[in-house]
Amino acid sequence: MKLAIYGAGGLGREVLILAQKINTDKKRWDCFVFIDDINPGRELKGFPVLAFDAIKQMDDIEVVIAVGEPKIRMLLAERVKTAELTLATLIHPNIHLTECTIVNDGVVLCQGVFVSCDVVLGKNAFLQPNSSVGHDTRIGENSILSTYVTLGGRCQIGSETFIGMSAAVKENTTIGGDTIIGMGAVVMNNIESGVVALGNPARVVRRNEGKGVFVR
Repeated sequence: MKLAIYGAGGLGREVLILAQKINTDKKRWDCFVFIDDINPGRELKGFPVLAFDAIKQMDDIEVVIAVGEPKIRMLLAERVKTAELTLATLIHPNIHLTECTIVNDGVVLCQGVFVSCDVVLGKNAFLQPNSSVGHDTRIGENSILSTYVTLGGRCQIGSETFIGMSAAVKENTTIGGDTIIGMGAVVMNNIESGVVALGNPARVVRRNEGKGVFVR
């Protein structure tokens, strides 16, 4: 089995480290490749960087999305599905998950992540190192929890939502889809879909019209 890492930036390199750690614990992949449709035909960390069209011709391969923009995660996951390829689920070997936790295809759980009981992790969600998810919480498809994010119990996080580093979300709180929660925010009340919320307590500052987190 081969693993294709869709994204050749910093997050892609981090996912490679996670995949190698998983392989050390229990052999799962025979080789790795990166996917970069803009700048293929090179090497990264000693592994080939290929365009997606080249990946589609390979047998016995699965794909993990390593891009930090939720909307782009969604588009790439749809592309993988259209090509009839499998989304790989990567879970750091030191993470303990209860039998009542549901982990959907394409989920990535990095080192130090804590997931409590009766949690549902939506397809292609990405939980960065040391994030914490309370009991009975639902995380939507393609959403990202950044490093040190803490979600209380019974939270509802929509699809394609980004929660920034060290943000904290009170129990029984709902955050809509296509929403950005800024780093360090303290979310005490529900946040609607399609907005950007910042501060302590978190307040909506604008609509998320561009649906992009890392705007340069």
